[in-house]
Amino acid sequence: MRPIITLTTDFGLDDPFVGIMKGVILKIAPEARLIDITHNIEPQNIAQAALVLESSYSYFPQGTVHMLVVDPGVGGNRRPLAVNSRGHYFVAPDNGILSPVLDKEAQCFELTEKKFFLESISNTFHGRDVFAPSAAWIAQGKDLSDLGGKISDPQTLDVPQPIIEGKTIRGQIIYIDRFGNLTTNIGVDLLQKHLGPNQKPVVHIGGKKITGLCASYSENSENSENSEAPEGQASALVNSWNRLEIFIREDNAAEKLRLRVGDAVSVDADESKP
Repeated sequence: MRPIITLTTDFGLDDPFVGIMKGVILKIAPEARLIDITHNIEPQNIAQAALVLESSYSYFPQGTVHMLVVDPGVGGNRRPLAVNSRGHYFVAPDNGILSPVLDKEAQCFELTEKKFFLESISNTFHGRDVFAPSAAWIAQGKDLSDLGGKISDPQTLDVPQPIIEGKTIRGQIIYIDRFGNLTTNIGVDLLQKHLGPNQKPVVHIGGKKITGLCASYSENSENSENSEAPEGQASALVNSWNRLEIFIREDNAAEKLRLRVGDAVSVDADESKP
C-alpha cells in the first residue's frame, strides 16, 4: 500500500505554505498519498488542533504518518518530535499538540538528525524544513530512532475535564465548528453514567435551558422523535465525537447564543418524569 501522510495546520490556503510542504514531501516520497485534515485551525490554537487530531487519526490505516504544524514557538526552544503511538506515526512540535496520543505506550523521539531535514533551515518555517521532510522519510520506512534520540518528557496540554457537583455535571465548550455548533467536554459515557436509564438530560448554557437530546440536527429536543426543531431554538445532541453538542437548526449557535470556547455548560437530570 502506498504510504499515507495527513496534514493538519493553521496555515490556511491563502498563502503557499501548504503547497510548499507537499512539494517537499513528494520529492522524498513521491508515492505518498497526501490527505488534508484541515488547514483552518485558528492561528496558534494548539488545543483546537489536538482535538482535531483526537477525532481524526484513528480513521486512517495503521502506519499512517500524521503531520501537525501549529507552532507558535517555531524557531525557539521547543523540540520537534516524532512519535509512534497506537500503530500510527506523528510528527509535530513538542507543544502539547500530540497530547491525545501520548499514552504510556507512546515512543517519542526528538528530531535532531539534520541529514533528514532540508539543507537550509529557516527559523520561521519548520513545517517546510523539518517536519515535512521528516514525515516523508518516516513514510519511506525510516525508523524513528534514525531521526533522533528517544525522550520521556513530551509536553502535554492541561485539558479541562468536566466535574460532578451533586446531581450536576459541569463542563465547558471546547470546540466550535464552522457551522457554529458547540462541542463540549462532556462525553456520552459520563452522561450515561450520571443519568438514570429513563431520565432526560437538562442542559443549561448561555442562559438557555434545553431538555432532552436530539438524534439528529433536524429533530427537536423538547418534542417527539422526528418532529422538527422550531427556527432559532437551541437544541442538544451527542455528536460524531461522542460529546455533548449544542446547535441551532440551520443556524449558528455560537453567534446566536453569543458563546465561545471556555464558556460554561451544565447538565442535570430531568426529575419531572420517571
